[in-house]
Amino acid sequence: MGSVTDNPINSISEDLLQIENYAKALSNFIINSDTPITIGLQGEWGTGKTSLMSMIQELLQKNNIATSWVNTWEYSMFRRPHETTPKILHGMLDRLQVSCKEKGFWDVGDEVSQSVKKVGRFLGNLANQVVLTKTGFDLAHASANQVDPHDIAIIKSEIAFIINRLIESPGNPFSKIVFFIDDLDRIPPLDAVEVLEALKNIFDIPNCIFVLAVDYDIVVKGLEGKFGRKTELNEREFRSFFDKIIQVPFSMPVGAYSIEGFLSSKMKHIHIEIDAKDRDHYLDVVKYTVGSNPRSLKRYLNSFSLIKNVIKTIQSPDELADDLMLFAILGIQISYPQIFRLITQDSEYLNWDKGFLNRQHVDWKDVQNKISLFKDNKLLDEEWEQVVWGCCQKEVYLRARSFDVLQLLNLLRDRFDDNLHDKLERAIVFAAMTNVDGNLEKQQIQGDVNKRVKFGSLDAKLNQLRELGYHEDNILAYKTLVAPLSDKVKEGNRYRLSLARSGGSFNDDTLTVSDRQQIYFHNPRKRLLGIQLHISQTTGLVDELFEYINNLTGAVNPDYTSIHNPTPEDRYQTRSLVIKPALAERLSKDKYHQMLHNIATRVIQACDNRTSI
Repeated sequence: MGSVTDNPINSISEDLLQIENYAKALSNFIINSDTPITIGLQGEWGTGKTSLMSMIQELLQKNNIATSWVNTWEYSMFRRPHETTPKILHGMLDRLQVSCKEKGFWDVGDEVSQSVKKVGRFLGNLANQVVLTKTGFDLAHASANQVDPHDIAIIKSEIAFIINRLIESPGNPFSKIVFFIDDLDRIPPLDAVEVLEALKNIFDIPNCIFVLAVDYDIVVKGLEGKFGRKTELNEREFRSFFDKIIQVPFSMPVGAYSIEGFLSSKMKHIHIEIDAKDRDHYLDVVKYTVGSNPRSLKRYLNSFSLIKNVIKTIQSPDELADDLMLFAILGIQISYPQIFRLITQDSEYLNWDKGFLNRQHVDWKDVQNKISLFKDNKLLDEEWEQVVWGCCQKEVYLRARSFDVLQLLNLLRDRFDDNLHDKLERAIVFAAMTNVDGNLEKQQIQGDVNKRVKFGSLDAKLNQLRELGYHEDNILAYKTLVAPLSDKVKEGNRYRLSLARSGGSFNDDTLTVSDRQQIYFHNPRKRLLGIQLHISQTTGLVDELFEYINNLTGAVNPDYTSIHNPTPEDRYQTRSLVIKPALAERLSKDKYHQMLHNIATRVIQACDNRTSI
């Protein structure tokens, strides 16, 4: 399993989010626009602004339009704040010249070349002798040197001369110049505002169009030195500044992104296969956690891939984690760390009650009063759901996403049913590995990866199930299956019974590591009767028991049994028969218990007679 790079796409052919139509619409708008004009691609960190700009640039270059691409973050690195803006402005002309020369179109003459050098010298000197105001550079009073001050209007006319000559020269096919200004949200907010003001003061000239990747919140932070913190009273001043600089705002269409195609492609890239029956569940988990932010989703997938690699390396075959549950809990850890913390404290969230809520210093009565405003919302009709909603009200972001949290927790409840708690606990251990938090409790959980709870006897395991509230019928079914295996282990050193917190296995230690496990069994379901079993191919019983169970039920039914054929990436697994918990609903309780006993004794017989199988 590999990783997903965080690089933006470079061409339309890489468009997994299916936003090509937006790129075409914006490029057509640019082609037909009067100049000068500034377009602001607005969106928070990681929403794909750079990728959209790349596609626009690709389309424009096919339409006789010269382009210049400047990454502001690269120009701000290792420079003092007052140096950044002049360097960026210089870089815009420099990148324009390089771009045109690469295409063989820089027919401008010696006079223009001298103007380019002149502007470059001015901007270079400006970095050292600029006059600062509260909001940034006061370009009108800046000087290139102390003896011969330069009027900014002269420099602006020099730039206009360069642009006009580039377009008017018969040796160049260009009709317009488009400057792409990227990563303004990665440089200090004050610097970002200075760049915007400089563009307005210097580059606001005919034949030029500017496409900026910008986050309005960054602009707001950069203007706080001038207007103070944004409030309802002064919000208009912030908006007026933004509107003065950017004539055409365009919000990134994150809601229209094709997350399904993006997720499938990236999962395939890191060699993780999604079970077809759970494909929609994975998409829902993404929707309820990181949403449509491509960069957040890439980080999410990389964390998932890393944990899957760790599991394959250190986890024994009887402790396999469910991929969907792991993916979901990891999403909670990344998107809602406060909720993840609560789940690590008490993973049985379906049992959370008003006492649990009060321990989180949230008033139950206050929550009830607020919930009454939602009337008959089905996501708030159970006590645990009201507790989750109440916990979400403590933090602004969580408050806005509270119903997404509830949707996700309900999805897990419906998907895993009685196995919810066991699968959840197993996933928590591994999700904690990528958690960014100094919380000691979660560090302890992470330490449990190599210190799994093991039970020294069947009785100890049965007591654990009782303490967790399992129905006695289910405990009896578990005992019916495991008791013959336990008795066999007591006869000698060849066999080993591993009973862990969430499952167990019967192993033949005379075989290689990958072949030792003969049968793996999950904990029983909590309310309904039923245990999931995995019979290994090394028993020689996969086909025999498959036929046996089909005869019991009267037909082949994938809801009851299936044969698992491992992929090359399955480190521990061999071909196996999966016997599913729902089979208990097809048989009477007595027949189901008898079947479990027969499977256990048959596995023992096959292991004892292995040389004849």
